[in-house]
Amino acid sequence: KNICPVNAIRMVEDEEGFLYPQIDNNFCINCNACKGICPNVKKSSDNEIIKAYGVKHKNLEERKTSRSGGVFIALSNYFLNNNGVIYGAVLNDDFSVSHKRAETKEERDRFKGSKYVQSDMKDILKQVKKDLADGRLVLFSGTACQVAAVKSFIPENMLDNLYTCDLICHGVPSTKVYRDFLKYIEDTNGKKIAEFIFRDKSFGWESHYETCIFEDGTKISSQYFRNLFYRHNILRPSCYECNYANTHRPGDITIADFWGIEEVNAEFKDSIGVSLAIINSNKGEKLFDAVMPELNTISCSIEDCIKHTYTLSNPTPISPERDEFWVDYNTKDFKEIIEKYAQN
Repeated sequence: KNICPVNAIRMVEDEEGFLYPQIDNNFCINCNACKGICPNVKKSSDNEIIKAYGVKHKNLEERKTSRSGGVFIALSNYFLNNNGVIYGAVLNDDFSVSHKRAETKEERDRFKGSKYVQSDMKDILKQVKKDLADGRLVLFSGTACQVAAVKSFIPENMLDNLYTCDLICHGVPSTKVYRDFLKYIEDTNGKKIAEFIFRDKSFGWESHYETCIFEDGTKISSQYFRNLFYRHNILRPSCYECNYANTHRPGDITIADFWGIEEVNAEFKDSIGVSLAIINSNKGEKLFDAVMPELNTISCSIEDCIKHTYTLSNPTPISPERDEFWVDYNTKDFKEIIEKYAQN
């Protein structure tokens, strides 16, 4: 969509709630620019893991307000301190998720926290390209496929100032199911949601509860959306055949929760959170070395990384009940979906 010189491509949501490009043949000039940069057409990354670390930010408050160990805060601080620009996913006021641009700490802090739906990239690639053309340092963070798209979109002669950070991804759940879930919570409780937390850290780093805070200040927590997510019925179909679910990561640095840290170093684990940081390029290594003073780290092996993070070796498997789920979804009310597919 971003590369089309005649704006003949728009993103359209399908019946499952996922965005796909739709070409208007009345405007298309058959230049094939879209095919030329599509990361699913081009070869995926040749990167190999150089090093890996368990990471905890030294600032306890930064770690408490981050999803895991706060490694992204340290990485992005480098760019804030060097007149750089940061791109990441934010939860908007209407609870949609999209990529945004940040130049201040306040703007950057909106990138904190998990968002378990596909982020709408909109025209963000054009903004990244403009910042690079203006000589700015740029850090782009997103899922591996989004990082691959950015690196494919940006011309080779502009890549020096672009740094990328990909997130280990379980797959992206349906935005349609997410919207219907929020509506179900509002209808069931008779209140409007003022704030939504995909993964509430007040329950502990290793837990996974979503929390809805209502306009009257009351709140409710559940694992309904989490259970829908983990049953693998509502992921984007391409996620089950992901080209990036391996150790050839497109980002200069890969970050995630460090599950299984207690098996690597039991003393390093705590209830506040530990990040996994995987260094995939020389550029990533230089960036990580530059932010080391902000971090407490331990070295780990590739085997340590893969053991409890299976999407570093295989895509998320498709659920055998996925087809049944979508038949039910289109014929039953959401309460029945919750009772059948989201109960513990």
